[in-house]
Amino acid sequence: MSQDKPTILYPFRKRDPLSGKWYRARFKASAEEIAQHAGEWIVDGPPETHAALGTKHGFQPFPSPADDAPLRMHPQREAPPAIDTLERFLAVTFLRRYVTYCARQRRFAAAQGAAILARELASPRRGPGAS
Repeated sequence: MSQDKPTILYPFRKRDPLSGKWYRARFKASAEEIAQHAGEWIVDGPPETHAALGTKHGFQPFPSPADDAPLRMHPQREAPPAIDTLERFLAVTFLRRYVTYCARQRRFAAAQGAAILARELASPRRGPGAS
């Protein structure tokens, strides 16, 4: 397929080599492909025209990166929104119960993550960059 010209595809019928019956193909082919089969394939309807694809269209297994910005892990933790004491209490209470649930279900990775988050919420923040 050319990248600068539109693609023209035709529906066609082809002959079954065993029975000799004609049947409609499940795909469409170009006029050159149909001509190569010398009478075994015949055009069976109006053509479909597809615009030129160019180099940026079609299957691309790896999308090109939008920018070269470094990947930031957990950007929400760099500047978390301010939460009041009631919200903090409810979140820590939920997380403590969730840690217990995960430990009983033997989901230790989830329990460890929830425990780290609960510890982070329970400790008062002294400002940006405080450890």
